[in-house]
Amino acid sequence: MNILVNNEIVKFTHDDFPMFINGQAFVNSGASFFSVSLMTKLVQSGEKIVFFTGFPPAKELFREQIGSGNTIDKNDMIIIDSGDGDNFINKLDEIEDSDERIILFKNIEEYNIKLFDKLKNHKLVIFSGDLDKCKFKEELLKIDFKTKIFFSYPEIINIPNKIELPKYSGHIIGNKNGIIKLG
Repeated sequence: MNILVNNEIVKFTHDDFPMFINGQAFVNSGASFFSVSLMTKLVQSGEKIVFFTGFPPAKELFREQIGSGNTIDKNDMIIIDSGDGDNFINKLDEIEDSDERIILFKNIEEYNIKLFDKLKNHKLVIFSGDLDKCKFKEELLKIDFKTKIFFSYPEIINIPNKIELPKYSGHIIGNKNGIIKLG
């Protein structure tokens, strides 16, 4: 599976971070599947990652996408138990090379500002979830995201040049612009 922008294969680099991915919670917009698939592509391309999500099915999907016969160094993938924000913070403190890792903080709408405060200055971070339902949305909006991807448009912010989003596709704004999807 590839990541496509305007039907052309793209690869993300460190210059594309920090990143924000918006999708309404529990409406099958494609944001969740995309976030997991993006992490899969990143670790397959040699990036070290930390994977944290509010719900176990995303971790299961990630493991399925990686597959059992992969050649990825297990030390490159840190998957933190879903749901427990305090555990996530403690585990992050234990990771010696966390500044070199791309960290996915998925389901932002499920957590309080403590996790945001822990990650707000981390360059290689992906905040993914429903901005309108996020408890720290005002603080999140102050971050200078290099890449923003909207699988649904949040009500809280005005996005210029909105486009009609095909199912399971997003609007990417940043170093890459247009329609983003998996293909």
